[in-house]
Formats: sequence, C-alpha cells, structure tokens
Amino acid sequence: MKGMIDSHAHICGQKLYPGWREITAEAKEAGVERIMIVCRNEEEARRAFDLAERDSMFDVAAGLNPNDILKMSFEDWDRLMELARDARIKAVGEIGMDYSFYETVVPQVLQKEVFVRQMELANELKKPVIIHMRHAAEDTRRYIKGHLKVPGIMHGYSGGYRAMKEFLDMGLYLAFSPAVILESENEDTKKVAMEVPLDRILVESNAPFKAPTSMTGKVHGPETVAGVVDYICRVRGIEKEVLVTAVYDNYRKLFR
Repeated sequence: MKGMIDSHAHICGQKLYPGWREITAEAKEAGVERIMIVCRNEEEARRAFDLAERDSMFDVAAGLNPNDILKMSFEDWDRLMELARDARIKAVGEIGMDYSFYETVVPQVLQKEVFVRQMELANELKKPVIIHMRHAAEDTRRYIKGHLKVPGIMHGYSGGYRAMKEFLDMGLYLAFSPAVILESENEDTKKVAMEVPLDRILVESNAPFKAPTSMTGKVHGPETVAGVVDYICRVRGIEKEVLVTAVYDNYRKLFR
C-alpha cells in the first residue's frame, strides 16, 4: 500500500548509510512515501541533510540519545544542540530516559539533566520531540510533565496500557515499531495497539534496530513498517487505508 510514513529510521547510522540507495528503493517499493531520519550525532545529521536535498521523501531529526551521553565530548554536545536550531531539523530527538541494563550504564541523574535540557531547547525552538523510553516510564512521565511544552512522539512505545492515557493527555503521539510484532502475544501491548485513538497513532521501523521476527538476525529497513501496519489493522479490525490515512494526517500535524 502506498502512502505509508516511517516516523523513525536511523538511515544515516553506520549500519544503513552505506546502502541508503538500495534501502530507499526497497522502502518506496513497499509503499513508504516519507521517512523521518533520526540522527544521533552531528555526522549523521550532515549525512541526512544531504539525503533530504537529494530526495524530498526525507525529513530530519537530531538529538542526544540517553545511551550516547558518555560517548560525547562537551564540544560534540554543543555542536549537536546548535545544529538543532537549523530549520532543516524538524524534531529534537531521540531524547529521553533508558534504565535498561547495559555494560556501560549512564547515571540516571545525568540522563535527566540531558533530557530536560533538550526538552527546554525544543520548547524554545517550538519543535516537536521524539522520546526514547525504556524501563523508565515513571521518571519519563514526571520529567515530561514538569518541562515539556511542545507536542511529540513516544517512539517505539512500550509504556503499557495504564500509562497510555497519561501520555496522550500530555499531547503526545504513540509510535509503534516492529517490536510490536515481536511482542504481539503480549496482551498489554495488544490492548494499547487496539485502543490508542487513531488521531494519535504513528508507525515506525526503528531501522535497523529491533527487527520483526521474520528478519531476526538480519538488517532491516523502513520497508518493515508495512508489517506494523498489517498487525495494527488486524488487531483493530480496520482497513489498511484507514490506518495509513490516519498516520499520514498525524504526521502532517506534527511536521507541517
């Protein structure tokens, strides 16, 4: 089906950028009309600007992911934040909180400081945010409530049904990734996909991360949003055209 929008793909990262031409062609063949390239550093953003000049299907977002904080120098951080002011940057993100267990753990207090500063920058610039949240729903909600004044996207939403209404009340959209397919037997995940209002729903590939089960072990691209659309339509009992149109309208509201 044509007209699909991938609201979150890391096309300019190390895994996908070398093959961006093939990846773009495969996405178009699958019916993807627009892709938000999410950039985690200045180099990725510069690459994304180049792709956006080559093809109007690309939008660009940039921000400091919580898992990258310790990898950045103060100079890198300053340049990335200054870059967010560029008119070609449509959103600040992905930003947020991640309390998963990793080999290198970023202190929570530092994650909070960086998250809050980036929300305040988005407020100043009046740009939407793209929020990363993993095993940190309570703190993420609290910091958003205390600081965010612009709309945004809960990327790869994993906050569960109980938290859904609170995020919606804060003016946020929920984006579903191939992880939804991986977790399709999870009743809480299924309930969110069934009941999130159509005027607040988005889909994403999160490529190349969290591939659908059929592609586990392979690098996947934006074409996988087609599977996300299929899953959501199946659990909601709606036609694909209904969902694709809703996602298109929601994306345009955020990034008009």
